[in-house]
Amino acid sequence: MDLQVIDRRPPLSAAISLAKAEHEGLLPKWRDDMAAMSAEVARKYFGALTEEAVRDGVDACVNLLSIGLLRSTSGGVDPAAWLQTLRATGVRGVSKLAVELIKACDALPDFPVVYAGKDEFRPSLLLLVLSQASRNGPNAAYNYLLRETAERQEVERTIKLAEWLFANTASGRIARRDLETFFGAESPEAEAAIHHILTLACGVVKVDPYAEPSTEDHPPEVFGYDLPVSRLPARALKEARQRYDELVARIPGELAPALTSGEKPWFDRFIILKSRAKSASGSGAQPH
Repeated sequence: MDLQVIDRRPPLSAAISLAKAEHEGLLPKWRDDMAAMSAEVARKYFGALTEEAVRDGVDACVNLLSIGLLRSTSGGVDPAAWLQTLRATGVRGVSKLAVELIKACDALPDFPVVYAGKDEFRPSLLLLVLSQASRNGPNAAYNYLLRETAERQEVERTIKLAEWLFANTASGRIARRDLETFFGAESPEAEAAIHHILTLACGVVKVDPYAEPSTEDHPPEVFGYDLPVSRLPARALKEARQRYDELVARIPGELAPALTSGEKPWFDRFIILKSRAKSASGSGAQPH
C-alpha cells in the first residue's frame, strides 16, 4: 500500500519520524539546520521574523525539503531512502536537490515567442511551487513541477525549431530581415514563424498567411491559432511534400518532434489535397 494513503505527513516528517525510531544521532544537527533555513526563508520571502512569517518559513522549509526528498527517489514513496539521503547530504543537500530542480525548470521559456527578452514581470516559480505545496501538499507540488518542466521543454523545442528555420532556410533568412513586416512584431510567436517559413519553403506561394482576408468564394481554411490550411492540386501537393521532406531531413533530430501535434505532422495538418469541383452534369442539375 502507498505510504501516503495511511500517512498524510510530508516526506520530511516521515523521514524524521523514522530517524527518531532509529535513534539517529544527526537529529540535533538537522533540527538546528532546519531552524536556520526557516529563518532565512522567512526573512527573504515573508519580510520579517514575525510569528506569522516564521510559521510560513517553517512550512516552506518543510515543503522544500520534502520536494528534495521526492526528487531523490524520483517521486517514489520510500522513507528509508529519504532518511539515507538526509544522512548523506544533510538538510542543505536535500534543499539543493529541490532548488536545482526548480532552477532548471525556471531557466526554460514558458511562452513560445522567438527572440523575446527576459520578462521582468515573470512570477517566481519557487513561490508558485511553495504555494502549490502549501495548498495541496509537497507531492502535488513535485508533480506540478515535473509537468511544468515537460511543458516548458516543449515550448523551448518549438522556439529552437523556429530559430533554426530562420537561420537555415532562404524563406527564414528573408523573414528575419524584417520581422515587423512579416509578423507584426520583433518577437513573433514560434508557431506562426514556423508555419510561415514552412509554407514558403514548400512552395505554397499562392496563399499568403498574412495578407488581407480573401474575397474569393473559397478562401483558405484556418487551423487553430488562425494559421491557414492550404489546399493544393495533386501535382502541386506532391511537389510541396517533396520539398517538405527534404527540409525535414535537414532539421536536427531533437527539434523534429516540434513539427508534430497530436501525432500528425505539420504538413498533413496545413497542406492538403484540393478536391475537384463537381461538374454540372454530375451535380444533378436539370437542363432548362
